[in-house]
Amino acid sequence: MIQAKPLFEMIEKADNILLVSHRGPDGDTLGSASAMALFLRDKFKRVTLFSINEIPEFLRFLQLEPFFDPEMPNFSELDLIICLDCAELAQTGIPNELREISGIVPIVNIDHHITNTNYGDLNIINPSASATAEIVYNLLKTQNVPMSKQMTTALLTGIITDTTYFSNAGTTENAVAAAADLLRSGAKIKEVVENTWCRHSPESLRLWGRILADLHYNPQYKIVVAIIPPQDNFNKPEIFEGLANFLTSIYDANIIFVIRQENDNFIKCSLRTTKPEINVAELAKRFGGGGHAKAAGFGFQGTLIENNGKWTII
Repeated sequence: MIQAKPLFEMIEKADNILLVSHRGPDGDTLGSASAMALFLRDKFKRVTLFSINEIPEFLRFLQLEPFFDPEMPNFSELDLIICLDCAELAQTGIPNELREISGIVPIVNIDHHITNTNYGDLNIINPSASATAEIVYNLLKTQNVPMSKQMTTALLTGIITDTTYFSNAGTTENAVAAAADLLRSGAKIKEVVENTWCRHSPESLRLWGRILADLHYNPQYKIVVAIIPPQDNFNKPEIFEGLANFLTSIYDANIIFVIRQENDNFIKCSLRTTKPEINVAELAKRFGGGGHAKAAGFGFQGTLIENNGKWTII
């Protein structure tokens, strides 16, 4: 990978490195961060992971707590910032702070979204990669980094979750080959699957059932809309991880929308499609978001209000 040399040269010169995961962190951003943090620790670097949101409970098996700091970073102490799986600065949750530090502290942008805005001083972007974890895997392989079981499990988590268990369009030959190599190196696939997929309780499935019972379908445009009520989302939003991907099993749907209230005045919309002629990333870009051709998302200020079974946004 052509950008590997400048990346590791920047790492070699740095002593205090910040890893930034995207808001609403998932298996890819945290799996990538975990592997990178372990590598940097072995290089005797001071490494901190920042996420604007807490680490979801189901991803705590990645053992990120020793690196995780929920407080705003002290940027004046940093030598290097590495953003992982963040297609744009807004996804970091701290865009203004990163813009202010730009030109003072180098920013590395490692990502696989086709809509990435190349905001870094060094941009390592590969839209053909299944996950940012696959890119991190390839970067570490260029250095012949010996990978512990914890590192390989973290990287496998990113690849498995972002390919929806090797079932979506991100499931490429390279993705499968990387996963196979990680398994040979000791990755614990059973641990990954048990924590990221086999984790639903009867309560969480009842919540899914309520949402599925109230699906909205537009037969003219073949659009499916699922709305996650704010009271359910605020309880444990990670319960609904995977819902958008699950709804792609509706064979007649052109586009899937999953809409949820992320906080009191912010709405997040996830988009999915399985149709070869449809690119949901282009739709998401119109609303300031981005992602992949088959999986994208965007967010905006607003509040979901229900009235007699009908939802409006104000």
